[in-house]
Amino acid sequence: MSLNEEPQYIRQAIAGDHAAFDKLYRAHYAQIFATLARRTGDRDVADDLAQTTFLRAFRSLKAFRGDAAFSTWLTQIALNVHRSHLRAQRVRHRWIHGMEDPEIAVDIDYDLIRSENPERIVQQKQHRELVRQGIRALPARYRRAVWLRYVQEWSYEEITQALQVPMGTVKTWLNRSRRQLKGEFRKLGLQTI
Repeated sequence: MSLNEEPQYIRQAIAGDHAAFDKLYRAHYAQIFATLARRTGDRDVADDLAQTTFLRAFRSLKAFRGDAAFSTWLTQIALNVHRSHLRAQRVRHRWIHGMEDPEIAVDIDYDLIRSENPERIVQQKQHRELVRQGIRALPARYRRAVWLRYVQEWSYEEITQALQVPMGTVKTWLNRSRRQLKGEFRKLGLQTI
């Protein structure tokens, strides 16, 4: 496609001509893909992001004013798609890592149920923070054992393999953790089982 033909295809695509947009897609795909591939280092991810770029471009084609070259406009959309991808990746990583690491998960503020009464929500949030403080105060080995047993619901055998300690040690750590937490919670006025 020549630079002289491009404005015509853009006008036709804005008018709803899918064949004209397909020609624009074919003319600019390689450049957009290359831009994204350099940033991601992964051809499959770059291809997915390029497809998302063209989908967004198609949906917002009527907003293209022609102030910049069409390729510049597409590249800006591609960069925005890439930034969104990176943000989503960071959120996923934090969530997944948080579910595996008690150091991070203790700090996650889980959404509260909106239908409950506000006083109860505040009280639950305060209790949850006190529990987090209690868990943070545990020695690292106890904290990890508590996390694996009571949050991840691992068996004692799985914990012994993961922490590479004898079964008796795991049981001792968990028992000491429960006693320490129970004492802390009692001092803070939390009910314990």
